[in-house]
Amino acid sequence: MTKIVFMVASVLFIVVGLIMTHQLKKKNLLPNRWLIGCSVFLIALIPNLMFPNMPEIIKQGVYGISGLLAVIFFESSRLLVEQKHQESESKIR
Repeated sequence: MTKIVFMVASVLFIVVGLIMTHQLKKKNLLPNRWLIGCSVFLIALIPNLMFPNMPEIIKQGVYGISGLLAVIFFESSRLLVEQKHQESESKIR
């Protein structure tokens, strides 16, 4: 049962990240992907180094935000590659 709950939660987590990416792109609010990529590690690393005795619930929240940013980074990278591929195909024709 625990495995099923974990799998469902993981899929929902990824889907939420994908939806957030597409909504941000639609509203032209998607920041530079490298800014997002660097912030993934910094958001998780800095609070742990500064506050090693942080409550577990706050740590889990920080890891959750970091994970969502990782999904947004990879999805924005995929969208960029897809856009460049379409542009190169249109130049060939």
